[in-house]
Amino acid sequence: MTISALIPARLNSTRLEKKLLIDLGGVPVIVRTYQNIISTGLFNEVIVVTDSDEIISVLNEYNIKFFKSVEPHNTGTDRIAEFSEELKTDIIINIQGDEPFVNREDLVKIIEEFKIDTTNEINLISLMIKLKNPTDISNPNNVKVVVNNSSDAILFSRSSIPFSRGDFKPDFYKHIGVYAFRNTFLREFAKYHQTPLEKTEMIEALRVIENGKKIRMIEVFKEHVSIDTLEDLKIAESILNEK
Repeated sequence: MTISALIPARLNSTRLEKKLLIDLGGVPVIVRTYQNIISTGLFNEVIVVTDSDEIISVLNEYNIKFFKSVEPHNTGTDRIAEFSEELKTDIIINIQGDEPFVNREDLVKIIEEFKIDTTNEINLISLMIKLKNPTDISNPNNVKVVVNNSSDAILFSRSSIPFSRGDFKPDFYKHIGVYAFRNTFLREFAKYHQTPLEKTEMIEALRVIENGKKIRMIEVFKEHVSIDTLEDLKIAESILNEK
Protein backbone atom coordinates (compact mmCIF):
# COMPACT_ATOMS: atom_id res chain seq x y z
CA MET A 1 0.00 0.00 0.00
CA THR A 2 1.47 3.34 -1.08
CA ILE A 3 0.71 6.42 1.01
CA SER A 4 1.19 10.09 0.17
CA ALA A 5 0.80 13.15 2.37
CA LEU A 6 -0.50 16.28 0.69
CA ILE A 7 -0.40 19.63 2.47
CA PRO A 8 -2.79 22.27 1.08
CA ALA A 9 -1.33 25.73 1.54
CA ARG A 10 -3.39 28.88 0.96
CA LEU A 11 -1.65 32.24 1.33
CA ASN A 12 -4.55 34.39 2.50
CA SER A 13 -6.03 33.77 5.94
CA THR A 14 -8.78 35.59 7.79
CA ARG A 15 -7.50 35.88 11.34
CA LEU A 16 -3.70 35.83 10.90
CA GLU A 17 -2.38 37.33 7.68
CA LYS A 18 -0.07 35.07 5.64
CA LYS A 19 0.21 32.74 8.63
CA LEU A 20 1.94 29.97 6.68
CA LEU A 21 4.89 32.27 6.03
CA ILE A 22 5.28 33.45 9.62
CA ASP A 23 8.54 32.44 11.30
CA LEU A 24 8.26 29.52 13.72
CA GLY A 25 11.55 28.53 15.28
CA GLY A 26 13.62 29.89 12.42
CA VAL A 27 11.59 28.61 9.46
CA PRO A 28 8.16 29.49 8.04
CA VAL A 29 5.14 27.62 9.42
CA ILE A 30 4.54 25.74 6.14
CA VAL A 31 8.16 24.53 6.16
CA ARG A 32 7.84 23.46 9.81
CA THR A 33 4.70 21.46 8.93
CA TYR A 34 6.43 19.80 5.97
CA GLN A 35 9.52 18.93 8.01
CA ASN A 36 7.39 17.39 10.75
CA ILE A 37 5.55 15.15 8.28
CA ILE A 38 8.75 14.12 6.52
CA SER A 39 10.30 13.21 9.90
CA THR A 40 7.56 10.63 10.57
CA GLY A 41 8.98 8.36 7.86
CA LEU A 42 5.47 7.12 7.09
CA PHE A 43 4.98 8.37 3.56
CA ASN A 44 6.18 7.50 0.09
CA GLU A 45 6.06 11.20 -0.72
CA VAL A 46 5.10 14.50 0.89
CA ILE A 47 3.91 17.33 -1.37
CA VAL A 48 2.65 20.84 -0.69
CA VAL A 49 -0.26 21.98 -2.87
CA THR A 50 -0.65 25.73 -3.33
CA ASP A 51 -1.72 28.41 -5.80
CA SER A 52 0.55 31.05 -4.29
CA ASP A 53 3.77 32.11 -6.01
CA GLU A 54 4.89 33.65 -2.72
CA ILE A 55 4.60 30.29 -0.97
CA ILE A 56 6.22 28.54 -3.93
CA SER A 57 9.21 30.88 -3.63
CA VAL A 58 9.69 29.73 -0.03
CA LEU A 59 9.21 26.06 -0.95
CA ASN A 60 11.90 26.35 -3.63
CA GLU A 61 14.27 27.86 -1.09
CA TYR A 62 13.91 24.70 1.04
CA ASN A 63 13.78 22.26 -1.91
CA ILE A 64 10.24 21.19 -1.03
CA LYS A 65 8.22 19.39 -3.70
CA PHE A 66 4.96 21.10 -4.61
CA PHE A 67 2.02 21.10 -6.98
CA LYS A 68 0.67 24.44 -8.20
CA SER A 69 -3.11 24.42 -8.43
CA VAL A 70 -4.65 25.87 -11.54
CA GLU A 71 -8.29 25.99 -10.51
CA PRO A 72 -9.71 28.12 -7.64
CA HIS A 73 -10.79 25.96 -4.68
CA ASN A 74 -13.18 26.36 -1.76
CA THR A 75 -11.38 23.94 0.59
CA GLY A 76 -8.06 22.23 1.15
CA THR A 77 -9.56 18.90 0.13
CA ASP A 78 -10.72 20.36 -3.19
CA ARG A 79 -7.20 21.68 -3.69
CA ILE A 80 -5.52 18.29 -3.26
CA ALA A 81 -8.27 16.54 -5.24
CA GLU A 82 -7.13 18.43 -8.31
CA PHE A 83 -4.09 16.11 -8.36
CA SER A 84 -5.74 12.81 -7.40
CA GLU A 85 -5.56 11.52 -10.97
CA GLU A 86 -1.92 12.51 -11.30
CA LEU A 87 -0.86 10.69 -8.12
CA LYS A 88 -0.38 6.93 -8.49
CA THR A 89 -0.86 6.19 -4.82
CA ASP A 90 -3.38 4.18 -2.79
CA ILE A 91 -3.92 6.48 0.20
CA ILE A 92 -3.72 10.28 0.31
CA ILE A 93 -3.63 11.99 3.70
CA ASN A 94 -4.59 15.66 3.76
CA ILE A 95 -2.64 17.48 6.47
CA GLN A 96 -3.37 21.14 7.11
CA GLY A 97 -0.49 23.50 6.41
CA ASP A 98 -1.08 25.37 9.66
CA GLU A 99 -0.67 22.26 11.86
CA PRO A 100 3.10 21.95 12.40
CA PHE A 101 3.01 19.28 15.12
CA VAL A 102 0.67 16.54 13.88
CA ASN A 103 1.35 13.50 16.07
CA ARG A 104 3.07 10.57 14.36
CA GLU A 105 1.12 8.05 16.47
CA ASP A 106 -2.17 9.50 15.23
CA LEU A 107 -1.08 9.07 11.62
CA VAL A 108 -0.06 5.49 12.41
CA LYS A 109 -3.58 4.83 13.74
CA ILE A 110 -5.05 6.00 10.45
CA ILE A 111 -2.70 3.87 8.37
CA GLU A 112 -3.33 0.77 10.50
CA GLU A 113 -7.10 1.22 10.10
CA PHE A 114 -6.69 1.12 6.34
CA LYS A 115 -4.41 -1.93 6.55
CA ILE A 116 -6.92 -4.01 8.51
CA ASP A 117 -9.74 -2.99 6.16
CA THR A 118 -9.05 -5.85 3.75
CA THR A 119 -12.44 -5.51 2.04
CA ASN A 120 -11.87 -1.82 1.28
CA GLU A 121 -15.07 -0.73 2.99
CA ILE A 122 -13.49 2.39 4.49
CA ASN A 123 -12.85 5.20 2.03
CA LEU A 124 -12.24 8.13 4.37
CA ILE A 125 -10.82 8.39 7.90
CA SER A 126 -10.50 11.40 10.18
CA LEU A 127 -9.70 12.16 13.82
CA MET A 128 -11.53 13.40 16.91
CA ILE A 129 -10.61 14.28 20.47
CA LYS A 130 -12.84 14.53 23.54
CA LEU A 131 -13.73 18.01 24.76
CA LYS A 132 -14.12 18.59 28.49
CA ASN A 133 -14.05 22.34 28.99
CA PRO A 134 -17.53 23.95 28.52
CA THR A 135 -15.88 26.94 26.83
CA ASP A 136 -14.25 24.65 24.26
CA ILE A 137 -17.55 22.85 23.69
CA SER A 138 -19.42 26.09 22.99
CA ASN A 139 -16.62 27.61 20.89
CA PRO A 140 -17.79 27.72 17.23
CA ASN A 141 -14.17 27.55 16.06
CA ASN A 142 -14.12 23.97 17.39
CA VAL A 143 -16.00 21.73 14.98
CA LYS A 144 -17.91 19.07 16.89
CA VAL A 145 -18.69 15.57 15.60
CA VAL A 146 -21.22 12.93 16.64
CA VAL A 147 -20.58 9.28 15.73
CA ASN A 148 -22.56 6.05 15.64
CA ASN A 149 -21.69 2.71 17.27
CA SER A 150 -19.28 1.92 14.42
CA SER A 151 -17.42 5.21 14.97
CA ASP A 152 -18.71 6.58 11.68
CA ALA A 153 -19.62 10.26 11.68
CA ILE A 154 -23.31 11.16 11.83
CA LEU A 155 -23.02 14.93 11.91
CA PHE A 156 -20.49 17.76 12.16
CA SER A 157 -21.36 21.18 13.50
CA ARG A 158 -19.92 24.33 14.99
CA SER A 159 -22.79 24.20 17.47
CA SER A 160 -22.60 22.14 20.66
CA ILE A 161 -23.76 18.71 19.56
CA PRO A 162 -25.29 16.53 20.85
CA PHE A 163 -27.77 18.73 22.72
CA SER A 164 -27.55 17.96 26.44
CA ARG A 165 -31.01 17.49 27.97
CA GLY A 166 -31.87 16.16 31.38
CA ASP A 167 -29.47 14.38 33.71
CA PHE A 168 -27.55 12.42 31.08
CA LYS A 169 -24.25 14.07 30.17
CA PRO A 170 -23.03 13.09 26.69
CA ASP A 171 -19.44 13.12 25.50
CA PHE A 172 -18.46 15.94 23.17
CA TYR A 173 -15.82 15.41 20.49
CA LYS A 174 -13.84 17.95 18.51
CA HIS A 175 -13.08 17.12 14.90
CA ILE A 176 -9.38 17.31 14.02
CA GLY A 177 -9.04 18.23 10.36
CA VAL A 178 -6.76 15.46 9.15
CA TYR A 179 -8.46 13.60 6.29
CA ALA A 180 -7.19 10.29 4.88
CA PHE A 181 -8.72 9.20 1.57
CA ARG A 182 -8.49 6.19 -0.62
CA ASN A 183 -7.36 7.84 -3.84
CA THR A 184 -10.32 6.36 -5.69
CA PHE A 185 -12.72 8.09 -3.30
CA LEU A 186 -10.85 11.40 -3.44
CA ARG A 187 -11.49 11.37 -7.18
CA GLU A 188 -15.18 10.80 -6.47
CA PHE A 189 -15.22 13.61 -3.88
CA ALA A 190 -13.75 15.97 -6.49
CA LYS A 191 -16.96 15.56 -8.53
CA TYR A 192 -19.28 16.58 -5.67
CA HIS A 193 -20.62 20.11 -5.53
CA GLN A 194 -20.71 22.00 -2.25
CA THR A 195 -23.79 20.99 -0.28
CA PRO A 196 -26.29 23.09 1.75
CA LEU A 197 -25.03 22.09 5.20
CA GLU A 198 -21.43 22.52 4.14
CA LYS A 199 -22.16 26.05 2.94
CA THR A 200 -24.03 26.79 6.18
CA GLU A 201 -21.38 25.47 8.58
CA MET A 202 -18.28 25.87 6.37
CA ILE A 203 -17.25 22.30 7.15
CA GLU A 204 -16.16 20.26 4.11
CA ALA A 205 -16.74 16.93 5.88
CA LEU A 206 -20.47 17.62 5.64
CA ARG A 207 -20.24 17.28 1.85
CA VAL A 208 -19.32 13.63 2.38
CA ILE A 209 -22.17 13.02 4.83
CA GLU A 210 -24.72 14.80 2.65
CA ASN A 211 -23.75 12.58 -0.28
CA GLY A 212 -24.49 9.49 1.82
CA LYS A 213 -20.87 8.42 2.33
CA LYS A 214 -19.11 7.37 5.52
CA ILE A 215 -16.28 8.92 7.48
CA ARG A 216 -14.61 6.61 9.99
CA MET A 217 -13.56 8.60 13.05
CA ILE A 218 -10.62 7.60 15.25
CA GLU A 219 -10.33 8.99 18.76
CA VAL A 220 -6.96 10.48 19.67
CA PHE A 221 -5.74 11.80 22.98
CA LYS A 222 -3.26 14.57 22.17
CA GLU A 223 -4.47 17.95 20.98
CA HIS A 224 -3.36 19.13 17.54
CA VAL A 225 -2.21 22.74 17.35
CA SER A 226 -3.68 24.81 14.52
CA ILE A 227 -2.18 28.25 14.03
CA ASP A 228 -5.08 30.63 13.39
CA THR A 229 -4.27 33.51 15.77
CA LEU A 230 -1.29 35.16 17.45
CA GLU A 231 -2.21 33.27 20.62
CA ASP A 232 -1.97 29.99 18.68
CA LEU A 233 1.44 31.04 17.37
CA LYS A 234 2.65 31.64 20.92
CA ILE A 235 1.46 28.17 21.92
CA ALA A 236 3.32 26.67 18.95
CA GLU A 237 6.48 28.54 19.91
CA SER A 238 6.26 27.22 23.47
CA ILE A 239 5.84 23.66 22.21
CA LEU A 240 8.89 24.08 19.99
CA ASN A 241 10.92 25.44 22.90
CA GLU A 242 10.06 22.34 24.97
CA LYS A 243 11.43 19.95 22.34
